[in-house]
Amino acid sequence: MNKASISVIMPAFNVSHYVMEALASMASQVVLPDEVIIIDDGSTDDTLALVEKFQHPYPVKILSTSNQGQGSARNLGLSLASCEYVYFFDSDDLVTPDFIADMKSLAENNAFPDIVFFSGRSFYDGVDESIIQLEYGRGFDGVFESSIELLEAFRASGRFSASTCLYMSRRRLWSDASLRFIQHFHEDECILYPLVMAARRFLVTQQVYFERRIRLNSTMTQHKVPKHVQGMHATVRTLLRLNRKVRDRQLTTFIHRRMRLFLKRYVSLCRSAGTEIDLNLLVRTCLALRDPMVLAYLLYYLFDGPARGRIRRYMRAGSRG
Repeated sequence: MNKASISVIMPAFNVSHYVMEALASMASQVVLPDEVIIIDDGSTDDTLALVEKFQHPYPVKILSTSNQGQGSARNLGLSLASCEYVYFFDSDDLVTPDFIADMKSLAENNAFPDIVFFSGRSFYDGVDESIIQLEYGRGFDGVFESSIELLEAFRASGRFSASTCLYMSRRRLWSDASLRFIQHFHEDECILYPLVMAARRFLVTQQVYFERRIRLNSTMTQHKVPKHVQGMHATVRTLLRLNRKVRDRQLTTFIHRRMRLFLKRYVSLCRSAGTEIDLNLLVRTCLALRDPMVLAYLLYYLFDGPARGRIRRYMRAGSRG
């Protein structure tokens, strides 16, 4: 019987308070990973020194680069990976002790699916739980033979997290489809859809293997900055490109649903960050969606004064059918 091998790719940037705990969770696995690749992304604290000092019980590659962002660090790690599967692990989070063992077992006992999705949970570190509520449960189990079946199951469950920490994928998917992370925030959202489209077979489990640390000054909790806007802009553009390629009606419906969601988030982020809105992107997305309610929503945010009142009345009337 063939054995599954797993490369763990871990970018690290200024996480000296957390990286030892993350490494310990990987080092204490019941079955160790086949290799761990750690990319220090130009840290200015003791992160690199701590990583180098740690007693790694698995084959490890440690590299240090200038600060280029998490996406670039992941891409570098991916280029160095040698195993059949890759898992992207954030350097301030944790995994359960049986994670690697169970991932290998799930892959080997289910004909080596292209992507294995699993559940996670949050824990709060110096952050009020009322500030941000995140759900990382998958809500269902199953094996799916096409991206259409998988996305329909996600739609039916009402749960869809794009975090790369919540799935492992076959390395060849990335090379065959020439997939790379963008160098902005929200790179997880941007990459998942092309990755799913490139895959053919999927496994989903409700079992929790990942533990997300919710802390101050992380990408999720920090004040919204232009990088957030750029990442959301790139996500909408990715969905637009996919929309032009896809011919299946169910896939188109799913992509349109995500386009609506992220276009609204993009406009909201632009306003909160004080960034100019890309009107060309809005027009192209509205034309692709052909949805008057989305157009009304955007006009509501673009206009002030009496026009808002009229648009609000239209949106209320539209929501009532």
